[in-house]
Amino acid sequence: MTETPETQTYESMIAELKAIAKQLDDPETPIEEAVRLHQRGLALIRSCEEFLQTAELTITEVQPEE
Repeated sequence: MTETPETQTYESMIAELKAIAKQLDDPETPIEEAVRLHQRGLALIRSCEEFLQTAELTITEVQPEE
């Protein structure tokens, strides 16, 4: 079973997104599967964006003021 974006690392989400993009580029992928992959990709993108926002806040908080 596929992990939820909340339990995956950033790197594994990016790897899954690359695999999804490859499948979506395949003309043999059935439309139903393409729709499912697209929805999964959107969820992964949202999770990656949230991860990066959190990381940016953490870096900003830790970074000493100049």
